[in-house]
Amino acid sequence: MIISIHQPQYFPWLPYYYKILKADIFIFLDNVQYQKNGMQNRNELKNANGKFWLTVPVKVNLGDKIKDIKISNMNWIKKHIKSIEINYNKSNNYHFFKNEILPILHQDWNYLSQLNSALIKTIIRKYFMCDIEFINQSEIQTHSKGSNLILEICKYFSADIYLSGPGGLNYLDLNLFSNENIEVKILKNFLPSKYPQMYSHLGFINSLSALDFILNVNSKWDKYLKI
Repeated sequence: MIISIHQPQYFPWLPYYYKILKADIFIFLDNVQYQKNGMQNRNELKNANGKFWLTVPVKVNLGDKIKDIKISNMNWIKKHIKSIEINYNKSNNYHFFKNEILPILHQDWNYLSQLNSALIKTIIRKYFMCDIEFINQSEIQTHSKGSNLILEICKYFSADIYLSGPGGLNYLDLNLFSNENIEVKILKNFLPSKYPQMYSHLGFINSLSALDFILNVNSKWDKYLKI
């Protein structure tokens, strides 16, 4: 059993989806403290001037858990839709936005994590065509923190392998995983092959939201992203 775990993010970048596609079960880490000014409520896309942010406004109090973060108002929806339409309406795979993403954005979301997880699941299932199992951390009982929390989740699902990003080396106690016969595989911060982007006069811009990749690359995504 291969497990990967991450906080639910808003239109995350490609390495996030790479971790999902390499796993059997993906856990949304939603019962930990919300990180202000992180990537859980925002991400970057490309326009004629370079990069621009899409940010979902949220209500946050110190110590709030991710699962409890509420979206503060609905004014952002029209802005985000308009920004994507203006900058990507001529992209190769724009119909994916219209057919799959737009209906999700139009829903009446109260909680950020629910919006994020709905978008991520749709992209995995409808774009990458992967039928992986998704589970929220809040659906199971966990009591630990940091490295011990990740280990606790892995043991709960009888994981043989835990997939971690490079940042895991900064806080994971690899000896504890080894003692439980769980192999920790560190995935490098891979970057996909250069793919066709809008506004080619700016050159290729990496580390954008994966939505840039998805709207520019049709069903031949595996030409640029090797799983």
